[in-house]
Amino acid sequence: MSEYATQLSVVLVNELFGELPSQVFQTLAFNGRLSYSGLVHHSHFSTIEIKHSLSILIQQHLVSWYDPDNLGQAFYEANLENSYALVRSGKYIKLLKDRFGDTASGLMSDIIVLGHVRIGDLTRTYFPSVDEREPLSEIIASNRPPQSGDKPIVRPDDDAEKDVHTIDELHSAIGDLLGAGLLCLIHASYFRSAADNLAEAEHAVPRDGSIKSKKQQEATWELDMQQKLEDWKYGSKSEIQGLTQSLQRTKRTLDGNQDGLPPKKRKIAHSRSESSHQNTTDREPVSSGWLDHNLVIRVNHEKLKIIIRNQHLVALAEESIGTSTSDVYAELLQAAEPQLRKCKDELHIADDDSEIELATLPQVSTDDLKAIKNLTLDPSSPSNAFGKVDPSQVDLRKLLHKRKKPKKRRKSDQSDAAEAAEASVDGSASSDESDKISNQSESDGDRTPDTTPDTTPKTNGATTPSDSLRQHLLLLADQPQHFLIPVPRTKTDLEKWAIPYHDLSKILLHNAIISITVSRFGPHAGRLIRILAANDNTTKLDEKMLVLLSLIPQKQMRTLLHSMHRAGHIELQEIPKDGSQRRPGMTLFYWFFDPERCRKRMLEETYKTMTRLIQRARVEREAVRGTVEKAERTDVVGREEELLGEGEMTALNEWKEKEERIWGEVSRLDELVAVLRDF
Repeated sequence: MSEYATQLSVVLVNELFGELPSQVFQTLAFNGRLSYSGLVHHSHFSTIEIKHSLSILIQQHLVSWYDPDNLGQAFYEANLENSYALVRSGKYIKLLKDRFGDTASGLMSDIIVLGHVRIGDLTRTYFPSVDEREPLSEIIASNRPPQSGDKPIVRPDDDAEKDVHTIDELHSAIGDLLGAGLLCLIHASYFRSAADNLAEAEHAVPRDGSIKSKKQQEATWELDMQQKLEDWKYGSKSEIQGLTQSLQRTKRTLDGNQDGLPPKKRKIAHSRSESSHQNTTDREPVSSGWLDHNLVIRVNHEKLKIIIRNQHLVALAEESIGTSTSDVYAELLQAAEPQLRKCKDELHIADDDSEIELATLPQVSTDDLKAIKNLTLDPSSPSNAFGKVDPSQVDLRKLLHKRKKPKKRRKSDQSDAAEAAEASVDGSASSDESDKISNQSESDGDRTPDTTPDTTPKTNGATTPSDSLRQHLLLLADQPQHFLIPVPRTKTDLEKWAIPYHDLSKILLHNAIISITVSRFGPHAGRLIRILAANDNTTKLDEKMLVLLSLIPQKQMRTLLHSMHRAGHIELQEIPKDGSQRRPGMTLFYWFFDPERCRKRMLEETYKTMTRLIQRARVEREAVRGTVEKAERTDVVGREEELLGEGEMTALNEWKEKEERIWGEVSRLDELVAVLRDF
């Protein structure tokens, strides 16, 4: 990663874990891969201090280590990606609180603090008075409620609702997070870097000697090696199946515990719709239904990135369409989350001119959305109302088709490049062009036979919730952003909708670049970006053409182009008219927009801004250090107005206001980093 990203990682480690671990982390970040003796040499700390710091950093997965020969000679390397995730800790907790409640958010907070933890150790952390000599399996099998001394650790700022009162609640919350993929099981590969995992996989995967062709043998070996890496990171099929069965047993056990019935009698009682409860003495042992207490779990950052991306897409849909449709889109994106393992690389698109393979996209059926209990659409509500139209006037072929990548333009289309760029700036075409397109589509409709099955709901003027849901989905697919792609169906297939994450991420990136450019250089700069970004970022125009299209005076145009070029938002290409001479008068200057270069430049500036904000917060805190430390004492917390003077209260309130503004700005910048880097 870059210099500013490294500085930001060091500042975050210092903010959360102190000066000593941050110095060791900084030594590894700036010097690269080091052995223990090399780390001692470069850090100038004692061996005890280095071992203590390494234990903290490895526990938090901020440092990767690898012993290639298993001889005790390990090499250490800073993990900058995991260190940046420290800034999102509060955001992760809020996401889980909104989706799973206070118990799950408190559990996630503890796991983030611990880095990774055994389920058995986490249980004893919540119930510290449990005898360490008593096997945890017996405690779980007995399912005894907590005694007076078995209360979990409660922080001063926690509410009573966040307390985990029984082991049932704790394992239920862990099972929910594991089932949603927000927690994952630890593997030895998590402690190694990507390069070390690749080297380990090369030794672990043998070559197939039965294949005679060397080229085919090499290709097969690479596929097996990639599969091995995926099994290490996401778990093999047997491990995933075992975890799924364990989660199902846990859910059945908790359902039986809530009813007060053993599994067999509960099944009979439910089949007969009986509400009577059996005696608790007849309860069967439930130890087989609980999660294994030897499992080691940690936070799955990739899954949380997917949820953050879904939030950005829902916000984009709400801004483009409305609240009700964005709520439908949010439920659809959440239903597609189990199909994704990474925020990136879930698409496999071939050449640029080939069709998008819908089979590679995550798909959700309409029936799956109808089964969601939280999704209630009342057609009588004004927010869910749609204008009624004759079904014969709806052309479903415009939606139910495979989208293709734009082909190269013909020579006859080159003359229309300026008009297309101008139309992209204005946001609409002229009326003559609209009539031409409309007439062309009508003529095409006359020529092409309609092979699409009629899926328009047949209702006698009434609108049902199912019809309203489908109207929302069609509206999402009909938007210029193409939030959804209807999957071509037959009479036997269910109606499904594909989500083009790759294209939507490009739209989010483009909107972010436009927003930053406008805020920094004004609306004219945003207009120039839109002009140069037309035709899939292939437009290259000189200054005269830009003046003609953007309607900006030439003097202002030159100043604006120079400022944007220095900031890295646009690029310049020089083409000499005569190859032997490179005089300015004999050179053509073409301006163009490179989104990848602009993205990297903005990302670097965002890292630098976040670093300076956190450093500023540290300086502001140092100015009122005595007052803050006094207010953080356990005997003062909650009694600040009684034990602090008037001047101290004023300084403390001013500091809290400054800290809230600074970290709020850091959180907003993190949203920008997510768009520029993670999506």
